[in-house]
Order: sequence, then C-alpha cells, then structure tokens
Amino acid sequence: MSVINTILKKWFPEKVRLRILIFGFCCGMLATSFAAIGVGAIISRRAEIAEATWIGPVIARVYEELSHVPEERRVLATANFNRADAVQFKLANSEDQDYQDSTSLVGNSKVVTNASTLWRTPKITLTVFGGKPRSRLLKTNHPPEDLTARLTFLVSAVARHDQSSNIVLVMPNGDELIVSSPKYWRDRTTEVQWLLIMISGMLFTALLYVMGTRKILRPFRYLGDGVISGEKVFSHISWPKEAREIAERLFLEQEEKAEVIEERTRMLTAISHDLRTPATRLRLRAEFVEDEELKNKILADLDLMLAMTRDAIDFLKGGLETEEVEYFEIVSLVQSICDDFSDVGMPVTFLPIQYPTLRTTGTVFSSQEKSVPLDSLTKGVMQGRPRALKRAITNLVANAVKYGFQAKVCLTIEPSRALIEVIDRGPGIPEDEMENVLKPFYRLEKSRNRETGGSGLGLSIVSSVIQSHQGTVDLINQPVQGLNATIYLPRSNNLS
Repeated sequence: MSVINTILKKWFPEKVRLRILIFGFCCGMLATSFAAIGVGAIISRRAEIAEATWIGPVIARVYEELSHVPEERRVLATANFNRADAVQFKLANSEDQDYQDSTSLVGNSKVVTNASTLWRTPKITLTVFGGKPRSRLLKTNHPPEDLTARLTFLVSAVARHDQSSNIVLVMPNGDELIVSSPKYWRDRTTEVQWLLIMISGMLFTALLYVMGTRKILRPFRYLGDGVISGEKVFSHISWPKEAREIAERLFLEQEEKAEVIEERTRMLTAISHDLRTPATRLRLRAEFVEDEELKNKILADLDLMLAMTRDAIDFLKGGLETEEVEYFEIVSLVQSICDDFSDVGMPVTFLPIQYPTLRTTGTVFSSQEKSVPLDSLTKGVMQGRPRALKRAITNLVANAVKYGFQAKVCLTIEPSRALIEVIDRGPGIPEDEMENVLKPFYRLEKSRNRETGGSGLGLSIVSSVIQSHQGTVDLINQPVQGLNATIYLPRSNNLS
C-alpha cells in the first residue's frame, strides 16, 4: 500500500483541475485515434478500389492475346500473364470437374454481359463467394461500348463488393478464362462497418470521459453528502488536494464543535450541580416562612430554575452519548408512554395499531376481493435508541396534552418504516411559525412565563432525536381544529 501511495503522490496530479485536463486530453486522443483509424481505413479502401481499375485493360489484353493463341498452347500461355497476387488467370473448360465443384459449392453467379453477335464481346460471369453480387454496384447510366471499358468498370465494381470474387470470360471456343485478384477482390471491412466502429469508439470514449470525471469529482459529492470521518478521509491518498483540504477543515470544525458542546455541557452540568446545594438550603429555609403564599412562590422559583438548567443540559446532550443502538419493540414503547399518561389521569388515547394489508382479486373459486392483514408478518421490531425516542415521543404527547387539551396517538407499522401520529384539539400552530417552533429556546408565547410557555426546548429535543435516527417530523394543522405531529422513522438504518 505504501508503494501505491508513493506512486500516486509522485506521478498523479494533486489538483483536480489538472486531473480533469489530463484525463480529458487522454480521452480526446483516444476519440481522435478512433476517428483517424476509421477515416484512414475508409480512404485506404477507396484508394485500393481506384487502384484496381488497371486490372480491366490487362484482362482485355489477355483475352485478346489468348484468342489468337492455338488451343493446345493456351493453358501454358495463360500462366505467363499472372502478376503475383494482383491478378491471376486460369483457363478451364466446361468439362473441368474441379472448377465445376468449386463454383457449385460456394458463391452465387450473376451474368454481367450476355453473349453478343461480336466475338469481341464475350459472355462475362461474376462469382461472389459467400454472398450474392449487388446489382446496385453493377448498374451504370453510361454502358461501356468496348471490352476494355466494360472490364475497367467491372473490376472496380467487383472491388467495391468487399468480398472474395472472380470473373469468368467465355472464350470463342467455349473455354472459360477465370480471373481472380487476391489483393483487390478479397474480404475486407466495408465503409459502413468502419463508420460504425468509429462512432462506437467515440461513444465509448464519451462514456469513459463522463464516468472518469464523475470518479474524479466523487470525493466532493461525498463531502457534500456529509459522509466524512477523520480516519477515512486522511487514508484516501487518491483524493484531489482540494477535497483533502476541505475534508480536513470539516473534520477540524467537527472536532472544535464537539469540544465546544462538550465544554458547554460540562459547564452547565457543573452549574447545575453547584446550584443544588444552595437550592436545597433555600428550600429548607423556605419551610420556615410563615407566609404560605410567599413560601409557594419561593419553591416555584427554585423548581423553575432547576428545571430550566436540566432542560438545557438535556438539549445539549440530546440523550444520545451514553445510549447504544439496539433493537427494540416500538409498539411496546409507544404503548408504555400512553399508559404512563393515562395512569395519572391525562386525556391520552392509544388508537389501534395500523398494519399494511394485501388486497387479493377474485379467483376461480371466489369472485370476491379480500383484504389480508399482514400484522402476523410485520412486527414492530426496529433499530435505534429507545430511551432517546421515548423522551421525544413523551415531549410530543406532553405538548399535545398541555396546549391541545388531549392527545390521540396512532402507530402505523410498515415494512420499511414506522409512523407515529400525535393528534390534539388545540389551536394549532401558525403556518409561518412551523419551522421556528423546532428551534431551541423558541416559544410562541412571548411572556417567558414558565407556566404558559415552557422553556422552548421540547420540540427542539424531538427534532434533534428524530434527525439522529434519520427520520423526519411533520407538523400539520387539522382542517378544523388541532395539530397533527407525525414522526417518520426508518426501521433499519446506520446509526453511529
């Protein structure tokens, strides 16, 4: 691993701009190579086809000369006209069994020029091995008049077939002059195939560039999504320098933030602890106050002071540091909260649990539709921190009872999540205050009276706990009267 890191540090650019430029240049060179290979192959093919036209006059001259050679000497004379693999001649008669077998097994023939009254215009047959001659390539708007012009046009058309072929000319005595050209009349890649190869290569290069650029920029996406931890970030030596610097700064800010919160928590904890002793003395001294009304006010102020300090500490801690993630039964948790309120005479009602149902259509045995509840298959087991969730749900129910006069709690169990609804009959929350009530120490009641407005931390703790469980809290006013507070909790998540 150290060798790989050393290579990456030494040869791989650290700046993201240089990485994108170099990768883009390489992809551009690759796309240019595909284009150059395709265009070069097409030009080479066309040049080869144009070059093959010289074979036409050669075939015409050989045909003329062999026509004047005695029949017993034609076979030997034919071999003298061969020019390596550029053009080869072979003389065969209709009784040549080897030639008949070869033409009958492979290829399809097409008559290009029919027999004419002039012996100078022989019958010419084209054979394309492994395919059929394409009539479109053999048509012309200006038919050649003499044999040389006709063969010149024909050899070019044969080369454009891009398949192994030969031409057969019938001699005046019935013998067949077989002409082949391994160099020009051969199987080769067509222009359309080269064009498809070129386009495919360029599309592949474009896809490679998009995927590579996303790979280079992926660390920034991780940072944008908040996926960061100190040990993991510093081990990514392949990350761009800018991404590593941002990750280091974020990690340092997280450490500083954690230290500040921990210091504030320790300070408030120490203050709360230090206040208990004088508060206890004041409580004892208040017992000696003869004025009952004054004594009650003193005790209420002491309780208010300690409760506000305790709420602030609870909000800063969030109740999450000392609690491990575990599996628990959400039904039992919500049921126990409602029972605790009901036992002390609070108007809290736990509605029947809602489970998903499966609707079945009619069958051959019955045409009626049925709804099958899945309560036996969908249990209420989920993953999280039960004590923190209990505190959050308790705060919602307590707010509903305090400000909404009653609370109806509904629990819905789904395969992937759990929905907890707390419904009251109070005045609700103004629409422009929905987001503000989730902020810490924010109260709709501006008098700062503890009895009427609370400390302003109840919904803040709810929001903090639910967000730590990767869930959401929605506050919706009822159409007529009341507020519906809904908690959406995933039943399985990755909590740290």
